[in-house]
Amino acid sequence: MQNKRQKGDVNAVMISIIMHLALFVLLILSSLYHNVDIMGGGEGDDGEVIGAVMVDTGSAAQEWGRIQQQKKGQAEKQKKQSLEDKKQEEQAQKQEEQKQQEQKQQEALKEEQQRQEEIARQKALEQQKEQEKQKLLAEQKKQQEEKARLEALEKQKQAEEAKAKQAAEAAKLKADAEAKRLAAAAKQEEEEAKAKAAAIEKAKQEAKAKAEAEAKVKADAEAKAKADAEAKAKAEAKAKADAEAKAKAEAKAKADAEAKAKAEAKAKADAEAKAKAEAKAKADAKAKAEAEAKAKADAQRKADQNALDDFFNGGDVGGGSATRGGNANKQGSLGTGASMGAGDGGKTGSAYAGIVYSSIKPYFRGDNRFIGKVCDIKMEISSDGTILSYEKKSGPNDLCAAALNAISQAKKMRRAPTPEEYQMFKSFTLGFDPRKVR
Repeated sequence: MQNKRQKGDVNAVMISIIMHLALFVLLILSSLYHNVDIMGGGEGDDGEVIGAVMVDTGSAAQEWGRIQQQKKGQAEKQKKQSLEDKKQEEQAQKQEEQKQQEQKQQEALKEEQQRQEEIARQKALEQQKEQEKQKLLAEQKKQQEEKARLEALEKQKQAEEAKAKQAAEAAKLKADAEAKRLAAAAKQEEEEAKAKAAAIEKAKQEAKAKAEAEAKVKADAEAKAKADAEAKAKAEAKAKADAEAKAKAEAKAKADAEAKAKAEAKAKADAEAKAKAEAKAKADAKAKAEAEAKAKADAQRKADQNALDDFFNGGDVGGGSATRGGNANKQGSLGTGASMGAGDGGKTGSAYAGIVYSSIKPYFRGDNRFIGKVCDIKMEISSDGTILSYEKKSGPNDLCAAALNAISQAKKMRRAPTPEEYQMFKSFTLGFDPRKVR
């Protein structure tokens, strides 16, 4: 609606501007076709006539100012109208939004009310279901109780019927027994009567039969007694034989068990003895190997020390066997060498041994109490003579402590070893003797 109104205002302004421009053009054109004759004064009819066109610029300017003022007023009016329309539109939009908000709130309240009603309905349904469930459970419980009561009545009825049946059977048995007893008594009386009637007639026969019967009974008794005695003797003999067999079996089982236990004990003792023998053999072999290694090391150390003594005393250390100067793995005590001829290893080793002692000598602080003592120290050096590592292997603590302290301060040999010397001294055992550094 506002757009249509603005479009109509624009059209009106354009029409007004076009009309004013047309009016201005008409004024200019009319001035072009209007002639003003200016006559010369006192010249008579012979004077020249000058044609001129006059334009009222003041009127034109006034008209142009009016047009501009009208345009400005219309623009301000249009702007004011636009602001008013915008304000009205904003108010309408705000009212619409407020209306929509109120409608949403009403809808939300309605939805909340419906939700609460649905919750209440669900709760009511749940309560109804719970009541029906409780009612059903109560009914089921009642039915179960009724069923249990009927079952108890049925069991009681069955028990009473069984009891009545047992009583009837007992009465029947009692009646049958009484009838049998009476029949037996009647029969017995009848038989007794017949017996009494025939007693006299049969007296002789009975006496004879009695005598025969007594004789037979006596014979049977004797035979039975004899048979019983024989059977008893056989039974006793069988029992004795069974007891003896059982005793023999138990004795055999006991003997077997004892033999098995003895065999197991013997096997265990043999195994333990074998294990002890093997352990002893291993221990002896180990002790022997250690003793041989120690003896070999002592001999090697002694030989090295002798070589050093010869060197420092100005003796000739060039001699000696390959065993004294050799070392299979190219590592060993001072004075040892690898893959060298007789005497070569001793010369080279003794020469660099002097370098080792002379490198340590300035830092060793010793006294007479160290004389006669030796400390074995394992050392490793680099190809430039730097001491890489050192550790005590054996020897008195006081001397070893002083020697290790001197080595730690020395840090490096006075000169680097030659390749041949390095092969012997890159890892070696120094038998440190205080006499060599005095």
